[in-house]
Amino acid sequence: MTIGISNNIQKTIRYIVHSQILMLLILLVFTFTITPIVYAETWKVQIPAGAAEPESPVHFTPLEISIRPGDRVEWRNADSTIHTVTSGTLESGITTMFDSRHMEPGSKFSVLFSKQDVGEIKYFCTIHPWMTGIVNVVELASDYQVFHNVGSDVSESPVDVVYKVQRNLVDVKVEPTRKSITFSFVGKIENDKFVVYLQENLIKNPQAVFVDDKQITNYELIKNNGITTLTVVLHGSAEEVKVVGVDVIGTSDPKKHVLINQMFGVTDKKFYSIDEKIVISGEIKNPVQLYEITLDVIAPKGNTVYHKVIPLVDSTKFTETVPTSGIFRDFGEYRVKITGPSAKSLFLPFDYGIAPKEFKSPLKQMNIGTDPSDVICNVGLELFMKSSDGKAVCLTESSAIILMQRGWADYF
Repeated sequence: MTIGISNNIQKTIRYIVHSQILMLLILLVFTFTITPIVYAETWKVQIPAGAAEPESPVHFTPLEISIRPGDRVEWRNADSTIHTVTSGTLESGITTMFDSRHMEPGSKFSVLFSKQDVGEIKYFCTIHPWMTGIVNVVELASDYQVFHNVGSDVSESPVDVVYKVQRNLVDVKVEPTRKSITFSFVGKIENDKFVVYLQENLIKNPQAVFVDDKQITNYELIKNNGITTLTVVLHGSAEEVKVVGVDVIGTSDPKKHVLINQMFGVTDKKFYSIDEKIVISGEIKNPVQLYEITLDVIAPKGNTVYHKVIPLVDSTKFTETVPTSGIFRDFGEYRVKITGPSAKSLFLPFDYGIAPKEFKSPLKQMNIGTDPSDVICNVGLELFMKSSDGKAVCLTESSAIILMQRGWADYF
């Protein structure tokens, strides 16, 4: 006997089947197109107690770190005095990448780094400029690391070395006379693969490899675009790998003779208002028979409003606090002039006047009828447009770069 199926039932079955197939396709598309969420790391750097002292063994902990684009660095002031975390150096000056301004004891400051920041970023405290640190932003696979400033003791152009190994690489020594690079390790791991990228400006044409002073032949060398990749499998007790080439860093680029009595200095801010104090800090590099320096503050009209002789008894570093109250009478650009025997004079400009007006937030300005493109930002911030709704937003330069790369903000 044949059982017939009505047209309505057939339509219902086809609808259910088609619906299931459609849902399956949607699920597959969603599964293969969704972008996995990558959680960036936050690296913490501490300003320890006593960091303000010039002779303190530790100023930032750690002194140098390596991070990847998308990571964040957070500094915490664990000292009992005010500090800053400012990109730049005492010698080259302040850059615009980041500036914490005055960090009170216990306060924190963080920076998110992007692909545009790849490279070595030096920073310091503008109040105590002998406090220096380094953030290295590198694009590496997760199992690779960087050993920084290899050859700094023999050349003015040290290099960073990229490597991979399970045990700890604790030192890299350059020996120009022997044309060799020695990598020293701690830890015992059997069949530990050591992979290192050797740049041509570090070592040219590697020819021999030694493990614990014994020459080996079971290693791999691959050359590509001026970089030699060395791969060595280390036995459990191996402590050293020495690579010998035809030339190494420091043989053709010896350290240059540096000038004596080089003076470097910085003010803790670039603008001061009435009754504020100015902190002037600096350091003398390569001092020879330099026992004191002279510090003068010159007003906009050219007259000297502050003069002091600063003795350099036990240190080549100095700090001087100058009050503005009762001394500064004219608004405008002032200059700090620092002089010393057999040294080129150092000039540090700064502005003095009435503190800039504090403007309301962009949202409050727009709520009273201000057009987004006419919003006024406070000092240190720039006006940008929020891409999603066209509203105004005030951002620092470093934040704006990151947010524009992500498509979150744009120029008006």
